[in-house]
Amino acid sequence: MADFRVTGQMKVKTLKEQFMDCFGTVLRVYYKNRFADDDATLASIRAEGYKGGDFDCGDNDIVGDFEDFIMALYGIEVQVASPDDSYLVDNNLRLCEVKNHVKATGKSRSKFSFNGEVCASKGKLCHAMAKYYIEQNPDITHEELRKKFHIADVNAIESVEEALKTKDSAGNPGGGYYMREKDQIATKEGNVVVWNYWPERYFIGFMEITRRLGYTYEEV
Repeated sequence: MADFRVTGQMKVKTLKEQFMDCFGTVLRVYYKNRFADDDATLASIRAEGYKGGDFDCGDNDIVGDFEDFIMALYGIEVQVASPDDSYLVDNNLRLCEVKNHVKATGKSRSKFSFNGEVCASKGKLCHAMAKYYIEQNPDITHEELRKKFHIADVNAIESVEEALKTKDSAGNPGGGYYMREKDQIATKEGNVVVWNYWPERYFIGFMEITRRLGYTYEEV
């Protein structure tokens, strides 16, 4: 059984490296709306009001429970991703199952339909809904979009200029957003981009916003 100990003095880089050593897969660590600095300790990025502390986990712990426990102790968002860091894994898996499960089944094939468009992922569904909302509200400002689609600690819609201030795990500007030119959405104040990492609590929050707007979708 792999044993994994999390401590407040552990650096983000060490946390990710030891998680890979123990479970053979990637752990994403976030600070506010971007990837956490590798040289920061967990204690230094702990959210206000959270006590922190040390804890142990092992092979039989559930992915979602592990993620929730770090959130409960530190107020830090972490997500278990596939070994190649291409997508987030099922929260119901045990940590010992992640590597073999990815090899056996690959990426989820769930698709969604919204307004006549088939979306290949939760992220693309959110992008389609955001684009539709902006097209229906051509005079909306960037600040209004930030407030309308703010979820937890993330602006799900952001200006290109602000999005470029975030970085992905490789240090590339724009990390966290759909930055390709074809994915940018035009507004009267310039192009905006949509967040592209959708763990369950963020996705539920976004769907609650769009539900209030009267938007519906189907899983296909």
